[in-house]
Amino acid sequence: MKDEPVTPWQYKPGGSSGSDSPPELDQQNSQSQPSSGKPVNWTATEYIDHKQGALWYAALAAITLALGSGIYFLIHDYFGTAIILILGLVVGVFAARTPKNLKYELSNDGLRIEQRLYPYSLFKSFAIIQDGALVSIDLMPIKRFMPPVSAYFAPADQEKIIGALEDHLPYEQRQLDSIERLTRRLRF
Repeated sequence: MKDEPVTPWQYKPGGSSGSDSPPELDQQNSQSQPSSGKPVNWTATEYIDHKQGALWYAALAAITLALGSGIYFLIHDYFGTAIILILGLVVGVFAARTPKNLKYELSNDGLRIEQRLYPYSLFKSFAIIQDGALVSIDLMPIKRFMPPVSAYFAPADQEKIIGALEDHLPYEQRQLDSIERLTRRLRF
């Protein structure tokens, strides 16, 4: 038993995730009751909607044209130039898209987003990410190439969502990674 690694989260048969709980609930842990297994439901947008103005689209067009013409004049590659222009167009189309409101449900089976169920067995931990006025949960997958699953929620629902998740997954403190920070700065 000496060879087993020490982890911050230890399995306890009662379903508790141990002492590594989110900082928002540290002082409430002694009074909090285990979740009754009742599903937690909420509705939120699928991502943060950043309204881009005409200046943002003009900058995207200028950067796309500059990169495309630079590729063409440096290496005279029609294919590379076309790819740059198509990528600029795709980014513009996705930036104009507005997010849908999705229905979320946390139950004993996992996280359900609309009709798709993500079982807890796919994930190793969850993190709470503060993004401006909104808060999201990020479920970190076990599989290497599976992206994290994110779900935004209102700050008023935070306690019951964290309580439901703690029964199934350990909490992991995490910040936005460099790609996420870059997309926030570009307002994409």
